[in-house]
Amino acid sequence: MLNNPRSYEEACRTFRWRIPDRYNLAFDVCDRQTMAGADGHRTALIVEGADGQVERYTFHVLRLLSNRLANVLGALGVTAGDRVAMVLPAGIEAAVALLAIPRMGAAAVPIPVELGAEPLAWRLADSGARVAVVDPAALPALDELRHLLPALQTVLVPHGTGPGCMEMWAALERASDAFAPLVTPSSHPAFLFYPPDGGGKPPAAVLPHRAMAGGLPAVEMAMGFFPQFGDIAWTSADWMTAEALFRAVLPAWHHGVPILARAGGFEPGAALDMMGRHGVRAAYLPAAHLARLAEVATSRPHAMPRALASGPDPLDADLHERVIKVFGIHANEAWGVLETGAVAANLAGMMELRPPSPGRAAPGLTVEAVDERGRPLKAGERGILAVSPNAPGSFLGYWGDEADGPARRANGWLLTGRLGHRDLDNYIWPEPLMVEDSVVLVDGQRIRLDEVEATLAAHPGVAAAGVVELPPGELRAFVVPKDGGDPDLAEELRAWVALRRGPREVPRRLEFLDSLPLAVDGSILRAELLAQPLRLDAPSAEDRWRPQRK
Repeated sequence: MLNNPRSYEEACRTFRWRIPDRYNLAFDVCDRQTMAGADGHRTALIVEGADGQVERYTFHVLRLLSNRLANVLGALGVTAGDRVAMVLPAGIEAAVALLAIPRMGAAAVPIPVELGAEPLAWRLADSGARVAVVDPAALPALDELRHLLPALQTVLVPHGTGPGCMEMWAALERASDAFAPLVTPSSHPAFLFYPPDGGGKPPAAVLPHRAMAGGLPAVEMAMGFFPQFGDIAWTSADWMTAEALFRAVLPAWHHGVPILARAGGFEPGAALDMMGRHGVRAAYLPAAHLARLAEVATSRPHAMPRALASGPDPLDADLHERVIKVFGIHANEAWGVLETGAVAANLAGMMELRPPSPGRAAPGLTVEAVDERGRPLKAGERGILAVSPNAPGSFLGYWGDEADGPARRANGWLLTGRLGHRDLDNYIWPEPLMVEDSVVLVDGQRIRLDEVEATLAAHPGVAAAGVVELPPGELRAFVVPKDGGDPDLAEELRAWVALRRGPREVPRRLEFLDSLPLAVDGSILRAELLAQPLRLDAPSAEDRWRPQRK
């Protein structure tokens, strides 16, 4: 959408939205790349397997495969408006499902593979998904509580089967590769996004087909006037999040740029090697990943990408300096919340970087600090950061009329739920999010201590449990076992939490106590648990921490 303007002011002055009223996302990012003179045999997806094997898929192949999956879903009874869940790692299966579901007018419900049975079941039940495309690694969590999901009729599993499951690739082989994309309004629902962490029972934000296009100006700025000739894109963010899809994967395909995918968690050393092997020139990394990548890059040879983008958490001055030192370029930022999409950005060379401000409003948008009635405040005054009315990247609402959430509209402005201010030069300054006392951050994800405690206490061998954060970013659990405890109870509890809550919520250290310190009302005194001395003697086998087996 941006045409390489010479200044930010020129970009804002010359920008015009060009989103048609009838717009199907799958047609835009895939089919359009195979017609009207476009070379559909250009590479769209590069997949590197865990064994190092590399596969490349063209836009033409992605169109045919997604047509087949759309026909399979149609034969299973999926129609426009139905929800189809995706529980998949980055790769060809995720790409095909990502294109097939909106192609037929259904709404995709992306869910991270690492979520345990409880948050997974909540998302499937709340969305009312009729069909789910599930990676084999997530089947144990799904099977644990599938009896609570009467609306879920069919589970498609790539390269695997199970009770009540259908092998996805075998079904695709039998299906036709001809399917006409549904001509949908640009406001038609395309995605239901739940928060990527497993805490609580949050509502889903419903995003329309036009949401990706609405965030393009900010993404193109942050990625250095993306695309440029020869670009190959990559993101370390989970493909089952709006952050990855709307700030890397879909924008890349919209511009005919190949995207690199590799399943598995983020490991900075492996990421640096992969970027060098495939010639990644434009990358989007969440702030926590960018910090780890820059740290590892200081001590080893690495590729020098053309553009590095980050967000939505603002970067501090120290991280900016480290990125410049090791990569020779600035890290640009794209800021926004799930409900608004990317609405602000900065770009080194076109505007001054003023960390920790993530920049100015993207062309075509206005970001202001407003009061609770939606009245814009003066520059420098603290209020709720809000986005101009009718921003095309904004969500349609929360799934379910009664659902409540952090973002609402006031006087036409879409409230982000984030406090902050705008200065005289139109830079926005969001304030850090406040974290509740019972919530901790592990690998950048919010974890509710009471939920981990409840899961431990639900085990038949546990009488009571308390969980604290010690050291920062790690969980330490104290368990009162029944009948003295079994020698293998610690390992069993770790597997129990991993299955029901997810591996990220497994306490790194687990210790047994005779009783927990309790307040008069029966609540756990976590301060006293934090004061428990760390055992300096060699712990016994049952309470020694062991790395999770993969």
